[in-house]
Amino acid sequence: MKLGRTLLAYLPVNLANVVVSFGLIVVLTRLLSPEEFGRYAIAMITLQFVHMGAFTWLEAAMARFQARAEQNEDVSSHLRTLYALAAGLGTVCVVLFVAIIFVLPLSRDLQTVLAFAIGTAGLQVLFNLGMEAHRAAHRVIRYSLTYSSQTLLSFTIGIALVLLTPLRESGPFLGIALGLILALMIDLPFMLKRQKGGRLQADRTKRYAAYGFPICMSLLLGYTLNSSDVYIIAAIMGEASAGQYNAGYNLANRSLEILFVWISMAMTPAAVTAFEKTGTEASREIMRSYGASLLWLAMPAAVGIALVAEDAGFILGASVRAEAVTVMPFIAFAGLINGLVTYYVQRAFMLSGQTKEIVWLMVPPVILNIALNIILIPKFGLMGAVASTIVGYSMALVLSVVMARRHYPLPLPFLAAAKIAFSCGVMALVVSVLPLGSYEPGLLTLIIKGSVGAVTYVATCYVINAANCRTLIADTLSRFQRPKVIQAAE
Repeated sequence: MKLGRTLLAYLPVNLANVVVSFGLIVVLTRLLSPEEFGRYAIAMITLQFVHMGAFTWLEAAMARFQARAEQNEDVSSHLRTLYALAAGLGTVCVVLFVAIIFVLPLSRDLQTVLAFAIGTAGLQVLFNLGMEAHRAAHRVIRYSLTYSSQTLLSFTIGIALVLLTPLRESGPFLGIALGLILALMIDLPFMLKRQKGGRLQADRTKRYAAYGFPICMSLLLGYTLNSSDVYIIAAIMGEASAGQYNAGYNLANRSLEILFVWISMAMTPAAVTAFEKTGTEASREIMRSYGASLLWLAMPAAVGIALVAEDAGFILGASVRAEAVTVMPFIAFAGLINGLVTYYVQRAFMLSGQTKEIVWLMVPPVILNIALNIILIPKFGLMGAVASTIVGYSMALVLSVVMARRHYPLPLPFLAAAKIAFSCGVMALVVSVLPLGSYEPGLLTLIIKGSVGAVTYVATCYVINAANCRTLIADTLSRFQRPKVIQAAE
């Protein structure tokens, strides 16, 4: 498998995620007050909770069973079943959750932004089903163009609404809804054509639910581990503190998550297809390359975020900057652990079909994390939340690895990790001794540190061939070279 070329095919999606993720942080922390940004953060987290709890089992089933449906020549019923379930469940859940919001004793401002956020969930699941189908069927170009266009369009409309209307923190969510509607107008007819002749099948529903609900619950528990601290901070320290913490958390964690998602887009469908068509050994070889590639890209990114946290502070608005920069180095470390659990170790449960165990594995870390947050936040403020997160993620990683290897021969790339860690150490040493004391932390120092660090890391990795990076680099560079046939003709 040509990993470098596959990653390049998904590059538009990754770039769109980068623009939107950092664009939202840059713009909203300047346009919104800390309280408004705190409400926006709470609404976004709540939207993710609702989506994961109600709909991700459908998306997981689409990703897992598309290859099998193609092999059995029954794609139409596979798609019809999932889309019918999404339409019905989406309508019911959105109405139910919006009604609950206005019953709860919340401020009117928070109720409003929560209603806008949850209102997008039904549209999001229909869009996501199409995207998962494209990825699983290896329609990479269609997936990349559709996903990246929708992401950028929703972002642009949302920011315009913040600037031009009194919606304030609700504007980005209305932008998401309008962007999804426009994207569905193009993608949904394409998917409906592939459902002709298909029908909603009860046996498929049961099978998909049996597979997907444990994944759904594990994601829900994982997101609780990831984001429950924002609710606790808001309750103990106020919405402004929740906004400050969320700004630093997003700037550090989202940077890593984009890398994890990018590599996962390229490798997960290939691993599933290999498992279905060839068996465990073929998928294991893909997973071996996958794990090493994750570490090769994500570990230096986490170290780099820690090294330039203060320099990157200019990205954030002044009202949240000081507190956010303080937590970023530690959140980068926590995000690395979380990414390895979510985007690598848990793939073993998906391939083996033992998804129910993921749920029970996540319960102890979640309970520990919430308990530590309640104890540590009143004493240590935002750093108490950071410490709770790191401890919870570490427990989740250990438990997941131990249990995953009971059902699937998950490769553990220790040699690659050691070489990558050495290269990261060389990078950190070189960056730390740069003579930049006369410069104020900002864009210039960020560029210098980032450039020197990246060159040092890649050079060190290339010399010791960490994670077989020479092959990956050569494969990626070959994408930009003209075919030899054309060169010969010239």
